[in-house]
Amino acid sequence: MSKRIDVYPLPSIARDLPVGGVSVAIDVLRATTTITTALANGAESVRPYETVKETFAAKRAILEMKPELEGKILLGGERGGLPINDFDLGNSPSLYSRDAVEGKSVLFTTTNGTKAILQCRGVVLLASFLNLTAVVDRIRRENRDLVSIVCAGTDGEYTEEDMLLAGAIVEKIAQLEQVELNVQAEFVRYFWRENSGETLLKRLEQSRGGLNLKRIKLTKDIADAAKIDSLDVVAEFRVGVIKLDSAFENSKRSNLE
Repeated sequence: MSKRIDVYPLPSIARDLPVGGVSVAIDVLRATTTITTALANGAESVRPYETVKETFAAKRAILEMKPELEGKILLGGERGGLPINDFDLGNSPSLYSRDAVEGKSVLFTTTNGTKAILQCRGVVLLASFLNLTAVVDRIRRENRDLVSIVCAGTDGEYTEEDMLLAGAIVEKIAQLEQVELNVQAEFVRYFWRENSGETLLKRLEQSRGGLNLKRIKLTKDIADAAKIDSLDVVAEFRVGVIKLDSAFENSKRSNLE
């Protein structure tokens, strides 16, 4: 039986995803790029929340139970693209350096990206251009019949940058095995093919999310999100917590031995 790939351009469309498949959350600019960067730089975990209120409450609850974690819990994210008052970090990948996050847990909320992550079901992976090939390898190793790709969009509207990455994932898998595609998956595959002749950075700069970042003077974040395959890691969301996929890491190590 061939694999089926369904693409959902917005989280609101991705209702009742099956728990037996693989879900891939995408927010290129910037949540899934930033979370992947944080974990690659040694963050212990990232916990996604939909609202700012929930994020503050989660930190209070954790410290009430384990006061010894004071200083090990960071608040990160954005609203309207900008850092949130009284948060430790915004949503720029460069802020999540090893010095900033190693050994710490990040409680994270964004305008669009965390909604996409929380909408996913089954085996939930986070994708960015930074770890494109690693995510494709992880999807294929999971060997599930259904892959659901959930794009974050921006304020309820489709975004080109997320559809580009969804298209790149579909294209890479379709080159390696037989797949069935829903209409949206067919479209994003075509969209990726039509735009892959341009440099990715240029295309991201021209996207809805890219223009929004330029407007608030965070242009560097676009370049940071355009570094294709700069990271060989996969972030997996499981039981409320996002961590590096240890099985994937162990598989890579065994292949080197």
